[in-house]
Amino acid sequence: MQKFILYISFISLLPSALFCDGFPGLVLFSQSQGQGPSKTILLNNLEQKIKIWNHVESAIGVPHLNTDGSIILQLKSTDHYFGNTRGPIGGVFKKIDYNGDIKWSFDFYNENYHPHHDFEILPNGNILTIGWEKKSFSEGINAGRINIENEIWPLVIHEIEPSIEGDIEIIWKWHLWDHLIQDQDSSLNNYGIIKNHPELIDINIGSFTNPNEGDWLHTNSIAYNEQYDQIIFSSRHLCEIYIIDHSTTIVEASEHTGGNSNKGGDILYRWGNPINYGRGTINDQKLNAQHGAHWIPQSFPGSGNIIMFNNNPSDAAGTSNQFGNSSVVELAPPIDGEGNYIISDSLSFGPIDYEWEYGGDNTFFSHFQSGAYRLLNGNTIITSTQEKNIFEIDSLGNKVWEYDLELSDTHPGYTARAKKYGIDYLNNIMGDIYIDNQINIYDLLMMLEIFILDEYLQKIDFNNDSQIDQTDIDYMIGRMLNPLIEPN
Repeated sequence: MQKFILYISFISLLPSALFCDGFPGLVLFSQSQGQGPSKTILLNNLEQKIKIWNHVESAIGVPHLNTDGSIILQLKSTDHYFGNTRGPIGGVFKKIDYNGDIKWSFDFYNENYHPHHDFEILPNGNILTIGWEKKSFSEGINAGRINIENEIWPLVIHEIEPSIEGDIEIIWKWHLWDHLIQDQDSSLNNYGIIKNHPELIDINIGSFTNPNEGDWLHTNSIAYNEQYDQIIFSSRHLCEIYIIDHSTTIVEASEHTGGNSNKGGDILYRWGNPINYGRGTINDQKLNAQHGAHWIPQSFPGSGNIIMFNNNPSDAAGTSNQFGNSSVVELAPPIDGEGNYIISDSLSFGPIDYEWEYGGDNTFFSHFQSGAYRLLNGNTIITSTQEKNIFEIDSLGNKVWEYDLELSDTHPGYTARAKKYGIDYLNNIMGDIYIDNQINIYDLLMMLEIFILDEYLQKIDFNNDSQIDQTDIDYMIGRMLNPLIEPN
């Protein structure tokens, strides 16, 4: 009892940030601006920067954290063949260990394609990239594009296998160019009735970022679903998300049959703007310039649903980009147990509305980038890029943690999306809750909070009895006093 009272007295001295309802974990993000140097930062709930990686190049999109403390990220190339592109153009990939040493590095781009915005790490360690694929003015005309002044850059997705030697192998690829339809020129072989083919992309929808260049879809994110072997990507310009089959061969991905779906590389599911395939009006549009679409992981609240940041800029036609009503939205796609998406003849893909929405009322706004991730305890971490703000909300919409990049900036520029990992994610030393490779007062303070709240964390269960109790606290204190001590 005396020790318990001592713990309570000790806890009364803790920083208030330690007792927020934020999910206990580590926040990873990059900050970059223009072509210059950038940083990737690992942050804890106390807003301590427990690790900073410095990069000579500008970091692009979202870095990936491995359980051994290394990161994989995409960086901006110093040259490219795609004009004055708007948006993060990458093409340089690196794996950097916790100490900052480069484990491998390679460039992946040429005059015909160039990755940009985002990438995904597959369970087998391969990398999925989204990229521009260059098509000439005449190729655009011959595919049925009506409003075109120069090149057109459709989407190409590559799966690549990295190598320590710097060599890479293309394992799989998918070209949007193989899945087009148009209703303007009946002499072309991709002619058809748009509303009868939601599995194809109308080449005449959407506008170019710059009419003198070819950025057409402005694809800004990619994610993977291991359960169904599917890929999701998001198009800012078309205000729509798309799902395709990854189980196909390269040949099947260019066709309309094959793979788990037996639909080849055709679109399995699309949502957000059904006017794009002739089955809706402007009143049915649910997405506007969205970013960061991905599936909520299995075992997380809302698992299997799709979550994203709906930028929804109210001044999209203006120049200031200072006003809007962004939101985070979650939707439950109509899918059966085999991974097939249900759609009725003449109707659009469901659902009619969001499963869940936060914001949309001037609470926060970002005209560009941004994203949101569901956490294991049901909270959601949100990045509002333009406002340089990262915050976490609980399931009721209450803000439980916040990090103001403007006030706590370690580097100029913006953060595309921040991800949060659980405390147990990294394979670091036992008891090191805040992943700074030592046992110190912060670890003990957090442990006392967990003890008082009667919660459980495997990383501090020193005697492996599936509970956090007096014995574990004594072990923690012992390890603070003598880092070489080990549990009996």
